[in-house]
Amino acid sequence: MQRIDRYILRSFLGIFIKTLGISIFFLLMQMVWKYVDDLAGRGIEWFFIIKLMFFWSASVLPMAVPIAVLFAGIMVFGDLAESRELAAAKSSGASFYRLIRPILLALTFISSGMFFVSNNLIPVANFKGENLLINIAKQRPTFNLEPGIFYGGIDGYSIKIGEKSNNEVNDVIIYDHKERGKGNHALITAPKGMIKYNEGNKWMEFELYDGHSYQDYNLESKKGEDRSPFLETTFKKMIIRLDMGSYAMGDLYSVSRSDEYNMLNVTQLNFAINDLYKKYRKRQNEVSTTMRNKFFGWKSNDSSLTLANVGDEYILQDRIKRQYLFRATNNSIHLSQSNRDFMNQVESEFQWRRQIIARHYLEFHKKFSVAVACILLFFIGAPLGAIIQKGGFGLPFVISVLLFLFHYILSIIFEKMGREWLITPFWAIWLPNLILLPISTWMTVWAANDANINSFTKIPLRFFTLKKYFYK
Repeated sequence: MQRIDRYILRSFLGIFIKTLGISIFFLLMQMVWKYVDDLAGRGIEWFFIIKLMFFWSASVLPMAVPIAVLFAGIMVFGDLAESRELAAAKSSGASFYRLIRPILLALTFISSGMFFVSNNLIPVANFKGENLLINIAKQRPTFNLEPGIFYGGIDGYSIKIGEKSNNEVNDVIIYDHKERGKGNHALITAPKGMIKYNEGNKWMEFELYDGHSYQDYNLESKKGEDRSPFLETTFKKMIIRLDMGSYAMGDLYSVSRSDEYNMLNVTQLNFAINDLYKKYRKRQNEVSTTMRNKFFGWKSNDSSLTLANVGDEYILQDRIKRQYLFRATNNSIHLSQSNRDFMNQVESEFQWRRQIIARHYLEFHKKFSVAVACILLFFIGAPLGAIIQKGGFGLPFVISVLLFLFHYILSIIFEKMGREWLITPFWAIWLPNLILLPISTWMTVWAANDANINSFTKIPLRFFTLKKYFYK
């Protein structure tokens, strides 16, 4: 490897790593803002939040890596062209194809690594990350008493305190409504008390001093009427144990989902697609058999009902007594409506099954298309950087973002069409890359022929000249 190869390769990898880190950070912040309601106020240790963000950082790599490749290609060759190093290299006999050769070696490893990550690491990260997020969202908020506010987070109790200093509380009011349907059947007040509770324990102890307790005491009068006087007691010290089991930290590593399409590798997806197709065909046969037996499974011993006259309404009316004709007609209408509703439900079920199959197909092809997209975006970014002859974080950054948004919007549109089977899932994933293929080829050839930014102004002029020639 010559010195110029090492120089270009080192420049590309340096910018690629920096851009990759920035892209992961911004995409990660988008995930955090999306799920902030599920994470805030759950009393989860910082270790689990960091671990969840680590799983998310792996899942955003299919978007971050193509951005980094595109931006690195534009910036490296833009810097070379702006500093006249690209012109000096070409004057010494090194063509544009020769200059991109060392980067192709790195690009091969990046694309291969991207496929390995998409097939082996991202399914595991999605599996662990989604289950961890679900289990975090299930956690109850941490127990916290605020002075002057009734706290009703504990099942069966409403608690209010006046002041709080560490574990000492004053002016305690506790309403007991454990028995449903009876309201607040007990009231406990105390001028001071002590809380003994460690976060995550099953029980919390309230030690109350010099307080009063009021409790409903139902009696039955002689006339049969219910009376509800209360029983008042005074105490020097009372210990109340409250069940805090709902606040105990649950198992954050329990499995809630394991068969989602984004948690499977290529082999598992292929097996899942075949299994889904078998279930789909089996369900089709079940519906077909049901409807065939329902409409064509009847038999008659009457030889007069032949295929020629079985649908003749006059013969059928003659065979049904007049007093039963209206009932038979209503029954037929209800049967038709029932069959229509059944077929609508079956149609919705089949549509859902087709969408599930399509999602598995889309995920299968995504693992390959991401690796190809990295290569295609480089062959757009590198020629574009050589053409615009601008480096730095200004114009190259804007152009790279616009190009990636173009590719991303195409991917979203075609993927949505693939989920609805407007086009096959294969073409839904590969069409964006096929659209980029002629663009990347044309730009690479154009940059190799020493094109510059002024060449863009000649394209409309040439088109206008050809149009004038044809319409002459």
